[in-house]
Amino acid sequence: MQLDLSKLDISADSLIFTTHEDSAPRATGLQMVHNDQSAPAFLNRILLDAIIGRASDIHFEPYEDKYRIRTRVDGVMQEIASMPSGFGQQLTARLKVIAGLDIAEHRGTQSGRFRMKLDADTGLDFRCSVVPTLYGETIVLRLLYLPPEILELDSLGMEPRQIAEAKRASQQLQGMILVTGPTGSGKTVTLYTLLKQLNSLHRNIYTVEDPVEINLPGVNQINISERQGVTFANVARTILRQDPDVIMLGEMRDAETLDTAIKAAHTGHLVLSTLHANTAPKVVPRLRNIGADPYDVASTVSLVISQRLVRKLNPAEAEPCIETRERLLAVGFSEDEIQGLTLYRPKQDASQPYKGRIGIFQVMPVDKSLARMIADGANDHEIEQYAAHQGVTDLRRSALNKLKAGLTDISEVERILGKVESVLPSEPAALPMAEEKAPEEIV
Repeated sequence: MQLDLSKLDISADSLIFTTHEDSAPRATGLQMVHNDQSAPAFLNRILLDAIIGRASDIHFEPYEDKYRIRTRVDGVMQEIASMPSGFGQQLTARLKVIAGLDIAEHRGTQSGRFRMKLDADTGLDFRCSVVPTLYGETIVLRLLYLPPEILELDSLGMEPRQIAEAKRASQQLQGMILVTGPTGSGKTVTLYTLLKQLNSLHRNIYTVEDPVEINLPGVNQINISERQGVTFANVARTILRQDPDVIMLGEMRDAETLDTAIKAAHTGHLVLSTLHANTAPKVVPRLRNIGADPYDVASTVSLVISQRLVRKLNPAEAEPCIETRERLLAVGFSEDEIQGLTLYRPKQDASQPYKGRIGIFQVMPVDKSLARMIADGANDHEIEQYAAHQGVTDLRRSALNKLKAGLTDISEVERILGKVESVLPSEPAALPMAEEKAPEEIV
């Protein structure tokens, strides 16, 4: 959901929780939690502080001698509380109650959802995951909210040419658009941004996700439930009987799902999905490994997007800096670029050095020449070299452009992409096709 926190007047004492499941907890023993108001009150404060701090996840972690709580803000974990293990067990029980989970189950995994009412008109959804560990149960809450400016292509961090390629591919009547990157790199937001551009009365759009994280009115959204037999593969097959124009699959995870997606893309549907691969060129061998025929990949995939997220500098607490030649070369700049290059970094006394995140992207269209290469069995290095000759910006070059624009700092780029193994020419198009180009991304 989209949420503007600045317009809300909320307090920890006014929070109300509702579960997304109809089933009540299947065990007794709730008296301790309800009578001891310190645990619920403390949990309310933790959740509210996480929302205000724009955290994406909250981790509740039991250890032998303590119970730790951490949040992930802009992709970085930070500890916010530590307490005796006994109090942590009360927090675990409380979280299970409001998520509609079985409080008597301690050895198996569980997952659920709940909504927290912030005011009369606004609620915030949480996804709850419980996993047993050595000293108790670890609980991770995912906050399912979006800042109001999200779901616009211009706000993701794509460059003008990349935006144009994404719009062109998403306006096709059939084919497949794949977004790749590690967990937490913003793939779902990118897919929903594309869906938002397509969402209209004239299109029938379905999504299949595990679980649905973003509510988009006008789109038919389906939650995966393995226990009830609602899987990616069988739902994708059933959707084809629902007269869809656009299908979004949350993840291309097995051969059966991939086969259904390829058939849909062949028969007049636009299919959007995610896949785990390090770069856009590596998507092709990954699809082959899952079981796709090279011809099917070449004839259906129209665009591949690879992405990462880097933290943005807080403009109010940033200052210009001049880095050493060695460090600039190691992060990927060429000799020609580093002359007089001024970058930015957080001030030493900055209280909030970073504010939000922005994407770095590699947007690779599959044109006729590249499709022929894929059908002939080209590997990822050959595809990468062809894309570079066509002017496709890779992840590192996208990050360097953000550096030069003062949007992030060199330490953040090193944290996300590492350093290059060797200094490569700054203009990939000048490389002859016969030469092998070393992969630039280090994950």
